[in-house]
Formats: sequence, structure tokens, C-alpha cells
Amino acid sequence: MTVIIVRTLIFHFLLTLCMRVMGKRQIGELQMPEFVTAVMLSELASLPITDTNIPLTHGIVSVITLSSLEIIISFATKKSPAVRKAIDGNPLLLMARGEFVEQNLDKARITLDEVFSELRSNGYRSPDEIEYIILEQTGKISIIPKAQFDALTPHDTAKSVPEQGIAPAVIIDGKTNKRGLEDSGMDCAWLEKELKRHGAKQEEILFMTVDDKLNVIIRKKESAKKQ
Repeated sequence: MTVIIVRTLIFHFLLTLCMRVMGKRQIGELQMPEFVTAVMLSELASLPITDTNIPLTHGIVSVITLSSLEIIISFATKKSPAVRKAIDGNPLLLMARGEFVEQNLDKARITLDEVFSELRSNGYRSPDEIEYIILEQTGKISIIPKAQFDALTPHDTAKSVPEQGIAPAVIIDGKTNKRGLEDSGMDCAWLEKELKRHGAKQEEILFMTVDDKLNVIIRKKESAKKQ
């Protein structure tokens, strides 16, 4: 039992390191080689964990080799359009200029029911509202509506809206987020001053953010609100 626990810990940290080196992606954004690598990594790691007859080094070497291969493939696809096209493929038009491209629907093996479901999920009532539907390399479906059905923006109303930039969290769960302070260009002295100005205690704060215009948002923990 102790051997299995130790092996589990070793492969957990090894896989975490390998995934960090390969880069972060959401599951829905994985390209095909990345998806295959993720599946194989889980299998390669599980075998040495559960079967103590398999040498630990065999699993470690396999995981590192597969991770290195994925890094090489990623580098090649970034540098070579030909390799990128061969591995990742191209986006596929499912609808163009308001008309379904039936040939591409058949090629992608996507039914109209699936397309209609995706439209409803994005808040559209009918395909008549859509100009383009694109199946991306990641498997996600991008929807571009016709101009009259597009969302209204401040630009459309000629209204001037100031840029706010990002709003990094400078306090998270009652603790100072040093990275957030650095990203906002502020320091601990500024933070203490702001807390005093708002009459807030740091340990009572759930999160505190500040944007490029120095707009501060503070949300207290539920326990602090009841006091």
C-alpha cells in the first residue's frame, strides 16, 4: 500500500510538471495531438501506479518521452504552416452567407439538430439570424450573426466609454495578492491606505480589485457581513 501511495504522489507531481511545461489549455481547446497525449499520459501513469511489477523508471521515461514529443509537435506546428495544417486542420464553414454548407456538415458529421442546439445555447432563435457558422480546429462552433441581429455596443450608439483595463485582485480571501499588486502597479503602502479609506479590515475581505482607473471594488466575506 505504501508503495502505491508513493508512486501515486510521484506521478501526480510529474504529470503536473509535464502539463505545465506543455502549456495550459482548456479541455475544449485541445488540438487532436494534445488530446491524444492527455489520454496516453493518464494511461501511462496509471499502469506503474497500480502494477508494482512495472519498474517506476519505465513509467517516468514514457511520460517524459510523450511530453517531449508533444512539445516538439507544438513547436513544429507553430513554425510550419504545412505541419500546422496537416495536424490541426482548417476551420470548416458550416454556414456561409446565411446558407448551410451541406457538404461540410456531412464531412464534419454534424447534424442540424446539433447546430440548432448550439444556436439556442448562444441566444439565437433561428438560423435566419446567422451569417456564418464555423467549426474551429478545437471542435468548438463559432457563430457570427447577421448585422441586424448582432449585439448592440457603445460604438454603435457613438457613446464614448473609457477603457478600464484589467482589474487584478490585490486581496484574495483576506490575504494580500502580491502578483495582483505588481500587475496593478501598486504597493503595500497604497493597499493599507485604501483599506483605511474604505474602513475595511483585510482579514474580512473576500476579494478586492483595482483597475487602471484606480476604481476599487471590495467584497467582504459572509461572516464579516453578519457582524
